[in-house]
Amino acid sequence: MTGFGRARGNIGPDISAEVVARSVNHRFLDLTVKVRESEATLEPVLRRVFSRALSRGKVEVSLKLRRSGTVAHEISVNEGLLEAVLARLALLAARYPVAGSLEARDLLTIPQIFNVENGAGELSAEELASLEGLAGEAAAALVAMRAAEGKAIAADVASRIEHLRKKVGELSARREEITRKLFETLRERVQALLRETPLDSGRIEQEAALAADRSDISEELQRLEAHLAQFGELVASASEPVGKRLDFLSQEILRELNTLGSKARDLQLTREVLEMKSEIEKVREQVQNVE
Repeated sequence: MTGFGRARGNIGPDISAEVVARSVNHRFLDLTVKVRESEATLEPVLRRVFSRALSRGKVEVSLKLRRSGTVAHEISVNEGLLEAVLARLALLAARYPVAGSLEARDLLTIPQIFNVENGAGELSAEELASLEGLAGEAAAALVAMRAAEGKAIAADVASRIEHLRKKVGELSARREEITRKLFETLRERVQALLRETPLDSGRIEQEAALAADRSDISEELQRLEAHLAQFGELVASASEPVGKRLDFLSQEILRELNTLGSKARDLQLTREVLEMKSEIEKVREQVQNVE
């Protein structure tokens, strides 16, 4: 689900922080935390907060720390690289008219010879706790936006599920009629195929009845009613993430509809099953991304 959350504030006497989180649809939780290399120890803190708050979505979290006081820096020189450069210059000076010495400004042109690190040190326990609280605020804002989107999706899914329940109810009411028509159709086909072959009429009735029984759709309709009822209850009263359960139920509903379609022997039933499969596919597309 899509969403955005931001929180900013002071986490120490001279440190301010800003946590920004964005999410888009994804079937599983794919969490990316972006921090500066010097602040890499803060990544687990942010990851822990957002992993507790979310269970699905492609989420990107970024942290910006700002220090208002004087910040000390540690500057190190890659002496091995410098020695290699000087040795190379000495060899070149012996062969060519090239000066073999370097000035201070020349050192600045050598890539990777200097390394500058923030020497301000790690955050204290109190500052870490403040940062975790700030991350929690950003996560709550993200969840609130996703929840608003979830309500709209729930309303759409609930209407589609209710439509499917009505369809299943109509098919259940017509089940005996469907079975009777199937029996009559099968009996006529058997009689047509064996028109020139003498066969006891009782045997024809028996074979037609057995074939009709194998094509009975009562069990599929009962399971569909149960799955759809459970689906509707989860959507209406969910107090925790149910996206994965709804995804599983939609797969089970589609499986029952496929079985129902394989038993269909008349055009009207086939059309109704196709319409219901189209509806549940739309539901699946929605619930694969919800929390």
